[in-house]
Amino acid sequence: MYPELFSFHLFGSDVVITSYSFFYALAVLFVIVGSYISVTKNSFLHKKALCMLFFVTLAGFVGARLLHMVFNPSLYANGQLHVFSLHMSGFTIVGGLISAIVAGIIVGRVCHVNVWRFGDLVVPYLGFGVAIARMGCFLNGCCFGHVTSLPWGIKFPLLSYAHQYQITHGIGNIFAVARVHPTQIYEMIAVILGSIIAIIINRKKFFPGAAILFFGMWFSAFRLMNMFFRQMPDSLILSQNKYIAVYLGIFVVCLIIFIYQLRRQKIKNIVH
Repeated sequence: MYPELFSFHLFGSDVVITSYSFFYALAVLFVIVGSYISVTKNSFLHKKALCMLFFVTLAGFVGARLLHMVFNPSLYANGQLHVFSLHMSGFTIVGGLISAIVAGIIVGRVCHVNVWRFGDLVVPYLGFGVAIARMGCFLNGCCFGHVTSLPWGIKFPLLSYAHQYQITHGIGNIFAVARVHPTQIYEMIAVILGSIIAIIINRKKFFPGAAILFFGMWFSAFRLMNMFFRQMPDSLILSQNKYIAVYLGIFVVCLIIFIYQLRRQKIKNIVH
């Protein structure tokens, strides 16, 4: 669609701002600022909030890069992507979420922060952040779906990522682009709905961890469904069954913890 948003001349060089990098950077900024405002409004000390957000964000970037390397080793072997590149590309959201959660648990224990409460307050902003990032994917033309005849199918421009994939795999021809599922839009809608529900859960004051665990189940279930519509890249070494196992595993773990926390809260209510 619009892989390049704008460009300008700076210090004798042309600077190009891509839609992918711009919206991913905007998403990160939105999540950090929104989360900081949210947690500090809810009795979290400013220093502890900054400490948590710093390490969680750093771990998120590292985890997202590492998992992308594991899933797409050929991209790094041939030099298309670099491990320590500062360019906003080459990340896997699931890897970032998992590493951010692990870092949050560790840092939360060190800083004596209620990790469940912290996660509940942060997760709506995280969901909206994912939606912003997916807008960058949509404008960039990556993460596209399978060919479809449905009326809401998207026809990307000639020589876009979708078109190049179709030519390489004998779908259509060089002068026409087949319509594909707008999987980026599907995910935007899903995470926005998930974030709204998470906000409602927080307002209803369910047990600690209810919002973040719900979102974990919601997001993994959607990702599991959406992969049947999304065209997976050739560089991905995981088979579809292994991808299903990853998301199913996340869903089951979140469900088990959700049930445990729910029962624990019921016991507390009975005791009191």
